This record gives sequence, structure tokens and C-alpha cells, in this order.
Amino acid sequence: MDLKFSKSIQSKNKKKVKGINGIKEINLKESAKKLWKSTPGYSEGSPWNYLIVFILFFVLFTVLFLQLSSLQIVKGEEMLAKSENNQIRKESIPAYRGVMFDRNGVKLVENVASVGLYVMIDRYLVEGEVDNAKLQSTSDTLEGILGTRWKKVSDDKEVEYGSIIERVLKIHAQSPYFTDILIASDLNNEEIIQIKAATENLPGIYIDDGSKRSYPYKNVLSSILGYTGDVTAEDLESIGYLNSTDVVGRTGFEREYDEQLAGEDGQMVWEVDSLGKKISQEGLTIKTPISGKNLYLTLDMTIQNKLYEALQTGVSNSKATGGAGIIQDVNTGEILAMVTYPTYDNNLFIGGISVADYSKLLNDKANPLMNRSIAAQVPAGSTFKTMVATAALDAGAITKYTQYTSTSNYTFSNGASFQEYHNHAYGTVNVVGALTVSSNIYFCELIRHWDMNSLVPYLDKFGIGRITGIDIPGEMAGRVPSPANKLMLANSTSPWLDPIWYPEGDSCNSVIGQGIGLVTPIQMSNWMGAIANEGTLYKPHIAKYFMDEEGNKVEIPVEILQSNIAKKEAFKIAKEGMWSAVNGERASISSLANLGTVVAAKTGTAEFGALDKKGNYEHTHAWVGGFFPYDNPKYSFSIFLEDGGESLNAVKIMKEMIAWMVQNGKI
Repeated sequence: MDLKFSKSIQSKNKKKVKGINGIKEINLKESAKKLWKSTPGYSEGSPWNYLIVFILFFVLFTVLFLQLSSLQIVKGEEMLAKSENNQIRKESIPAYRGVMFDRNGVKLVENVASVGLYVMIDRYLVEGEVDNAKLQSTSDTLEGILGTRWKKVSDDKEVEYGSIIERVLKIHAQSPYFTDILIASDLNNEEIIQIKAATENLPGIYIDDGSKRSYPYKNVLSSILGYTGDVTAEDLESIGYLNSTDVVGRTGFEREYDEQLAGEDGQMVWEVDSLGKKISQEGLTIKTPISGKNLYLTLDMTIQNKLYEALQTGVSNSKATGGAGIIQDVNTGEILAMVTYPTYDNNLFIGGISVADYSKLLNDKANPLMNRSIAAQVPAGSTFKTMVATAALDAGAITKYTQYTSTSNYTFSNGASFQEYHNHAYGTVNVVGALTVSSNIYFCELIRHWDMNSLVPYLDKFGIGRITGIDIPGEMAGRVPSPANKLMLANSTSPWLDPIWYPEGDSCNSVIGQGIGLVTPIQMSNWMGAIANEGTLYKPHIAKYFMDEEGNKVEIPVEILQSNIAKKEAFKIAKEGMWSAVNGERASISSLANLGTVVAAKTGTAEFGALDKKGNYEHTHAWVGGFFPYDNPKYSFSIFLEDGGESLNAVKIMKEMIAWMVQNGKI
């Protein structure tokens, strides 16, 4: 009996008990022995000792059984609820957005640290509907910390939110599948400390270390680089590679090359409690982010900065509304410098622009948000004659020796007068001489003896009336001066136009860059490049190549828009006329001579507005376009001053630029 009882005790002397704190091993034998020896009446060797031990063991086992039952049955639902409320949450790991450099490795845009404040909207949903009272409490707490920092214009749209709850509800209504909504970005240390201190009253609110764009060259490059903005519902629907907490390119290169710059976001999982607070200090990365590619541009920032400075001064001195300037490689289409003025600081748009700043930009009559280099559509003035001369020579409408006489009393067959600029008279000239002195009458005679419809195909080859395809969003196409286009305008946007093309009046106005023809500064620098290289029109571009984290380079291919525009001989004669306009005996642009390189150019003064008492137009745009060096062309250029007076004002800007480029070894 003693042996049997002893074995029974040995087989059950240890029990494992499972509870919320894990598995505990309890030595029942040792525990019972201690109780047994402390029992009154205990004595060594007594046969009743085993009975007492059995009773004590039974009592202890019963207590343990009741505790387990309580955990499993009585408190089971409570424990299950806690377990279910501890969830695994996925978070996006933003990829490092690629940065941009000029052709010499100068950094043009960078990523700087920025702390964002987000709300997990699902923490405020009850059966799919937002708990407004709960969200209002959170909104009130955050507004007390943040003040009015969320009252910003969303990107370039006039949207202002009166409170945080209004912002969240509006975004949730527009984008119900957004799990995380950005409340504010670029938090400062004081705000971060206050938010963390108020965590208990801010369910579903979290702070995330991220980055934002910074543009060190501001106004100088804003029209090219553009800016980024927060992702919208429309973005998520149309762009497959975005997450709700990403940023997306809105304008400029940030938009044009957004996918390559953005990279691929990673993913991390965290265990969070019912309030959305992270239980563990470290998450588990399940997908490593892939950084965006860095982009190297064709721009030379030393030339870009100098051209911006010269244009800014030129606009001010000429009292122009604004202006644009471009310097381009004639053999590749690469843009060395492209500026527009006035412009804006693209840093203002990061994280949302203030209502006051946005209103100021919108109400500025000089229109700083317009990129004049690709979007200003205006008459070209006499610069247009360079294309007309080349086309007429190629078509055989004239030869190098064809002469017409410039007089001060020139009239059409119906008796209407037509004159040289400021009513000059240049006598008998050929095409080289006509380009040299910029004779209106020569080109009027040329088209009277030819046909406008025969000229139009050449203008199309030079890129007039269609976009160049430059890699900046927002380019405008201009307009070909043709009988068909005049009829279209008369029947649509310009009913004041006579829907008849007059072979003398309309044609003569068109070939000297007046009338209904419109061009952009980028079109001019491009056609000047085609004249310089004698027949190839390249697609202008500013992106040069991409480079990834491993140093792999992907070149942006050079593209040709049009080749063999005209015979080489036609180009050579037109180029001679442009050389003579700068360097000849009767040069009209002699201020571009003797700068250390030989320049060929043509000016234009495009008239618009009302006529004064003397019959002159009250307003004029100032143009100059050309190329250099003459013998081995490398760069083409165009300078435009909107309502900038005489073309000489544009020439002054280019004179300063060419002299500076020579002095600084840029040619």
C-alpha cells in the first residue's frame, strides 16, 4: 500500500499549467511536502502522514483546476477580444526619390528630412461610417497643437480647409480607400513633443519620419524642375505605382519623369494594439524599397544662372512684361540653358502653398506661372524671314541673285500701302541683302511672285504649328499662317477676321512674321539650329541620362523630328544673310560682332496693339535668334521680350551672354 501510494505521488508530482503569462511548471510534490510538514500533529514515521499528504495534494490540484477554468471559460471572451485587437498592420516604406543634377554634376534638387502627421481613418469607422464625435475630439486636440498650419492650398488648386476634421472628412469622402490620411507635414520638434505627449487622446494618429523636396535654385529652375504634391484619389486611380502616402510630380520634370524618379516603395509590418499604437519597437521589413533613379540634365548651371540674370535685367531695363531665353546645341537638340521671367519659387508648393502666396501668383499681371520659353505664342517678327528665304531658295522661287527694290512708297495692286519698318527705303537688294537690312518689301515681292500654299509645307518642316516635343509639360504649338488657318479662325475664335485670304495683304504680312502666324521661343531656337546644321530639326530635350543605385546609366536618345528640310545650298545662302546681318557693311545687328566668336543672327520686332497717330503700333515684342560660331555652328539661341520694345533690347541680352561664354570658355 505504501509503495502504490508512493508511485501515485511520483507520477503526479509535477503539473504544467497554461495561463496568459505562458507555461509554468509546478512541483506538486515539493509543495505538498512543505504543507505536510507544517501541519499540526505531524510526526516522522506516522502512517497517517500519507493520508494528510493526499488530502493536501487534492486541495492544491482543485485550486489550480478552478484557476484554469476561470481563465478559459469565465475570462475567455475578454482574452479573445484582447488578442483580436492586437493586429498586424502594414506600412509603406517610402522609396528615396531620385534627385537631379546638371551636366557637370551640380545637384539641382534634393530630399531633406520632413516629419509627417497621419491619421488611420479606420480607427474612426463604426460599421463603415466615421465617428464624427471621436474624430472631432482628435481634431480639437491637434488644432490646439498645430495652429493653422494645415490651412494650405492643395498643390495648384484653390482649396482651403477650415479645420482638421473638415480636411479628413473631405479626403475620406473623395478617397474612401485611403487608409492613412496626411494631416500636416514638416512638423517641428515642439509639435512632435506635444503630439507624443497627447498620444492617449489621439487614437489612430501617428508620426512618420519622411522627406520632402528642396529646390536650391528656386526661381531659376522652377519652370523646368516643377514641384511635387500629395497624392489624390484621381492619382491613385490613374497611376498604378502610387501609394496613398506618396508624393507625385505635379509640373515640370517632377511630373514628366515621375515614375523613374519615384522608385518602388517597400513594406513593413508592425503589431499594433486596438488604438493603433505599435506594440513592438521594431517592425519587420517584408519588401525592401527601391530608390528612384537620379536624373542628369543637359543644362549647364553656370550658363543657366547667367542667362537668368541677364534676362531679368533685360526685362527690367526694357520695361517688358516678361521674357524668355534659350541656348541649344544645334547638333543634338540638347538645351544648355532655358529661362523664363518672371517666375516663382517652387519651394512654396512643397506641402501645399499658402492661400496668400497662391493668390499673389494668380493675380500677378506678369503671369509668373507661365513658362514663356515653351508656352508664349506670339508673332515672330522678321526672324521669320530666315525660314522664308530658305524655303524660297529651295523651291526655286528665288535665287541668290534675285533682286527687288525697296522704296518708301510701296503699294499693293489695290492701292494699299506697305512699308519697311519705320518707313526706311533700302534700294535694290538680293536675298542676302534683304536679310542683312531686314527688308519687308523684298519678302513681300518674293511671296507675290510665289504662293503662300507652297510655303506652308516648309514651315511645317521647320516645326511651326506643332509642338517640338520637348520634355517639359505645357508646351504650346503656335500657328502656321495659312489660308486654311485663317478660315478656321474666322469661323471660330476670331469672327472679326475676314474669312478670305488676300494674296498680297495676308501673304506679305505673314512672310515678315506678322498676321496670324504664332511661334514660341523654343520653336525659334530649334529652327535656328536646323538652319545652322543645314537641314536637321532635332527634338529639343533637357534630360540627358538616368543612373540607378548601382551606377547603371540609361541615356536619353537623341531624336530627329525632320531631316533634309531643304537643299544645303539654300541653307548656306540663308546663313550668309544672317552672317551679314551681324558682320556685313550694312549690318543691322552689328553689336553682336567682335565678341570673340563669329555670330549669325536675325532680329524681329513683332507689332501688336492699336496704331498711334503716325500709323505705328503702340506695342512690340522684341526678338533675336541665331547661332554661333558661324564656321562650325555649336549653339543656337532665341531671346524674347514680351512687349519689350525694339529688337535691340533683346540683342543686348544675347550680347552679354555671348561675351560671357567666350570669357568663361563655354564655346
